[in-house]
Amino acid sequence: MSRTLVALMMFAAVRVRAEEPVDGGLAPPPAIVDAGVPATLGFDVVRGPWGPARRSSGEQFRSAATPVGEGPLRWRWADYSLAIGGQYFARAEVRDGRDFDFAAQDHTLGVDHRARLTVRASAKERVGVLLELQDVRGWGSETNTLVVMPFTGLHQGFVDVKVTSFLDVRVGRQELSYGEERLIGNLDWAQTARAFDGVFVRVTASPSVTLDAFGMLLAPPAWLTDASGARFHNSGSYFTGLYARARLGKAGFDVYGLGLLEDPSSAALGARHDNNRLTLGARGFGALGPLALLGEAAFQTGKSCSPACVQGQTDDAVLAGSFAVRATYTAPVWGAPYVLGEFLGASGDGTPADGVDHTFHQLFPTGHAQLGFMDYVGWQNVVAARGTLGFRPWGAHVWLDVRHYRAWDPTGAWYASNGSVFLPADATRASGNMGTELDLSITVPVFDNVALAGAVAVFLPGLEASARGTAPSTWGFLSVRSQF
Repeated sequence: MSRTLVALMMFAAVRVRAEEPVDGGLAPPPAIVDAGVPATLGFDVVRGPWGPARRSSGEQFRSAATPVGEGPLRWRWADYSLAIGGQYFARAEVRDGRDFDFAAQDHTLGVDHRARLTVRASAKERVGVLLELQDVRGWGSETNTLVVMPFTGLHQGFVDVKVTSFLDVRVGRQELSYGEERLIGNLDWAQTARAFDGVFVRVTASPSVTLDAFGMLLAPPAWLTDASGARFHNSGSYFTGLYARARLGKAGFDVYGLGLLEDPSSAALGARHDNNRLTLGARGFGALGPLALLGEAAFQTGKSCSPACVQGQTDDAVLAGSFAVRATYTAPVWGAPYVLGEFLGASGDGTPADGVDHTFHQLFPTGHAQLGFMDYVGWQNVVAARGTLGFRPWGAHVWLDVRHYRAWDPTGAWYASNGSVFLPADATRASGNMGTELDLSITVPVFDNVALAGAVAVFLPGLEASARGTAPSTWGFLSVRSQF
């Protein structure tokens, strides 16, 4: 065996080890870049499905009050530190047949990008600040070449205070990401990504046990005037939560309670409404040699006026649930080939506004990584089975996903990955067969800081989708992503 081949195999083994799952992870799982990785990677870097990215929330929480080590674009002066980071993410996408109809002529092709500049500073290991600016735009979207920064703004901006060694507080605009991001994720696939405004608190009982609490403002309260001229108060919208984690070696267990408190009342409605939904859930994972197991289940209660508040409508009681189970076997040979099986579901409701709302609300997920890259299906009114074959040769990652979708309630609405209605409810619909999606993906790290990624996908509509059409829909993308 040549020295070159031995070197390549050793390089691949190091790459695979660097991408081992953290907290179950997405598929392919992200892994925190630890101290053993070259300093050129920067601070708070994770390896995601499409290349390097930055993460400092949830399982990967890193207080900005913690000083960064010295390195490129990182400086230390006694009890003070400063770090500068950047990201560039450009992606070209093509899609055809979203309406499952060849005659619709809805072929689209576009290129968009995200450029970020991140500055992080700390003082005396007590206070830290992170500011992250980003520019997001579609290439050619400006009316002329003289338009200056129409889509540039603050993505994250917060202050971290380390009150004690076991108590951290974060205030400001920030990302939230937990578990597989089925319910709470930063939606890093979207160029704008997702961030919340509010307060986050972490209590670290031990290195393996933490409790998070947060309160985020989605929409501020306001005084409104109805058609009769009477004034009433809209109480605003909020997202709150408690999330507890326990870790023991390669096993872990989470329990959480999440509150989505929305007041959709407006002057156009003859009655006042509230969408108050409590989500209680648990998640666990573990490994038995080369076999990794993971499961999650959630229950929702409260009241809502879904799918949309209308004049005179009475609020429904919420009674909904969801589950997901996954098993992954990774062969202990070169290239770490693996096979993955997953089964999940979320309840739906074909008779809205009948007093009980059975549709599970997926909250704020990174949906693109959960139920197919084409984004036609969300974790609402669905039952899905997935099979995956993957391989990691020479540090690259190639995988094929096959997913089959059925409706939990065939008469209920079909929801896309962003929670919008892809196909409305229909009391006469009998078939729950939504369709099958095949995704073939590859991510290739060029350098430690740069990765190329691409995928091709096809969605084969089932009987339920026939209301839109019967022709397959196709999609694909190519991207380059850098993070330092």
